[in-house]
Amino acid sequence: MINELRESKGLKPLLFNDTLRKAAEFHSEYMVKNDILTHNQKLSKYRTPHKRVVAFKGEIFNVIGENVLHTTAQNIPNNKKDLIALAEEMFNSWKNSPGHYANMTEPEFVYGDLGFKRDPKKNIIYATHVFGTKGYVVLNQLSTNSFRLYNHPRDCEEEIKMYSNQILTMGNNIEIEGKNVILYYHNIESFKEVFSDPRDGIAVDLISPTQLACGKPNELDYSPIHDGILLKPFYSKEMIENNRALGDYRLITKIGEIPDHINAIEYSASIVIIKNGRACRSTYPIKISFKNYTLRSIEPIISDEPMVELVKKGVVRSQIVNFNFKTNITNAIAYPTIMNYPDPIHSIHINTYSSVEGDSINNVYLHQSRAKYIKDQLQARLGISSDKFSIDAKENWEKMDFQLNYFGLDSLAKLPRDSLRLFLSQRDTLVAWDSLLLSQRKSIAIINYLNDYNESHGTLGEFNLRTAVATKNIKLANKALYEMYNSSDYNPSILFEHQIIEFIKMHPRLVGNYTALLSFHYYNDPYSVTEFMNAYLYKLDQLDAPAHHNLMHLYTLVGNQLLDSWDVSSERLSNVIHPLKIEKINFANLKTELILNQYLTFIKYYGQINDTKLLSQSFHFISNHFKNSALGKEDDVRLALFFNKWGAFEWTIDYLLAHYRQDNLNEDGLFILTETMHAISIHQLSDAYIEVNEKALKTNQRRWCELIENNFQIKRNYQIKRMYCDTCE
Repeated sequence: MINELRESKGLKPLLFNDTLRKAAEFHSEYMVKNDILTHNQKLSKYRTPHKRVVAFKGEIFNVIGENVLHTTAQNIPNNKKDLIALAEEMFNSWKNSPGHYANMTEPEFVYGDLGFKRDPKKNIIYATHVFGTKGYVVLNQLSTNSFRLYNHPRDCEEEIKMYSNQILTMGNNIEIEGKNVILYYHNIESFKEVFSDPRDGIAVDLISPTQLACGKPNELDYSPIHDGILLKPFYSKEMIENNRALGDYRLITKIGEIPDHINAIEYSASIVIIKNGRACRSTYPIKISFKNYTLRSIEPIISDEPMVELVKKGVVRSQIVNFNFKTNITNAIAYPTIMNYPDPIHSIHINTYSSVEGDSINNVYLHQSRAKYIKDQLQARLGISSDKFSIDAKENWEKMDFQLNYFGLDSLAKLPRDSLRLFLSQRDTLVAWDSLLLSQRKSIAIINYLNDYNESHGTLGEFNLRTAVATKNIKLANKALYEMYNSSDYNPSILFEHQIIEFIKMHPRLVGNYTALLSFHYYNDPYSVTEFMNAYLYKLDQLDAPAHHNLMHLYTLVGNQLLDSWDVSSERLSNVIHPLKIEKINFANLKTELILNQYLTFIKYYGQINDTKLLSQSFHFISNHFKNSALGKEDDVRLALFFNKWGAFEWTIDYLLAHYRQDNLNEDGLFILTETMHAISIHQLSDAYIEVNEKALKTNQRRWCELIENNFQIKRNYQIKRMYCDTCE
């Protein structure tokens, strides 16, 4: 009856096959024993139709389909007439079901066989029909024995089940660059977990679009190891040793080398996962849409000094003069150039430092002597009296703390000062200590020039900020910052001048307004901003609520900039503002949108350093927030893209499929669901998979066709291929 149906459609009749019959009989018996109608079995070796065919030595079959049913209760037939009636019942049951009918009339299938088993308790019969197509011999193989790879002697699904998303992500992050196949992977520690044995590795399998062309059966190689042209495998040690990523957390490595006689641009790279020297699993690339949430828009809190008047006479400019000193030397390495300005000098402030190695008594002598040296030089050069000078001389522990955090040496940062001095006296080669200590000794003279204000000196806010810092007037400084915030034409470089930053570090009252301004200009100098934040992350108790708000807002902005441009320098700056270093923040006092921004920063940070546990905590906070606030279809799309960004593909499918069932998805949501289901092989066995694709095709034919064209290996699924060939071509 099935073959008559096929012939009526112009299709070739199915041929019987003993392997398919054994698989069908085995599964019908399973359904009787377990009183269940299903395509899947519990034991991993026999879980899917394809695995059951392979278990009965059907490795040569590379396209498998399956129909199942059970009959109504009846007397078991014992004559031809009753048998024909039973056959008609089964045939019509399948024929009247779209999915089963599609299998019976699928042009791709060449073989088919059936297995029946009676349930003696219920007097019903379970039937299984297994369809199959044998593989093809792909020419131009580079090895006659698949590089000595064999199928895993036992099913390895359980062994790598926990790494399914990682393997999927690897398959989607492969690029063919010239004659090399390169893997870009975000988590080297996760990679080492998947490929933990020296005999674990990856073999690239090159697939051509012509192997999945319309008008003929798929031409996938019959080999149980590969479907196309298999390249020589690369194993774990070699892949890690060849890592060319600059940071410590990434992996960029070659996993395949394409011979000159093969035109690389004509192929798509699938990968075969090797465990313990045996082929374990294959995965092919499907591009999946993803996107992180952007930070919510936050307005800084700014405060005025209503009783303070801006001044019109004061510091019109400041010249910063740098002096460098060698260890234990009180004369500068070189005398710097000093610009000549016509304005009279208002004041000169000198900041001198000793580096923190050595004993504290000698260091006091050094930084005080360096201050005297700078003062004497400037007095001789500029001819001004001593009362114009002010001096701040100290050991540079603040710089030391920042440097230790910058290089991720947190354990040293926690040492008592005497213990750290001892360490530095016997220092190792972990970092360039001499260079760090030299920068600690860098001293500065700020020469302030006096005059009446005019517009050539910048804005009135800038003028008053310089004047306030030079005269140590905290209220005027805060007023000036407020004035600058409410104007738009000031020069933001003033915010990063040494004397400005140092003054604000000394006065918590200024942090709120200062960080409000930095939130618009942090990208000008992320190093200085990070160093400033480092100073206050340990003094949060000195700040009022607006300053807390603005500092945390600034933290999210800087953190995201660093994480979006992740290089060695950004990685080190991120060490300074690691999320755990702001754990003292009382989140209860922050606005919800700002807390959300914190977690949006945290998840990117933990994703960069591959901290799975803390990443998961941030992921769940963000997911719950946006689930609870999802008001429309666009919100659903954004949430699904977020799930995909962090590899939660099953969450995407479950979430969007539920909305699909309620007819509550827009086109973007439907296509995100479609492409994610394409990537997760377990969903390709479900009726919902074909139903969703049919809906996507009906909704936007061009978009669906382009999706399949751009990911042509999806046509491995014969039902999708038929839809594509009937519609798109």
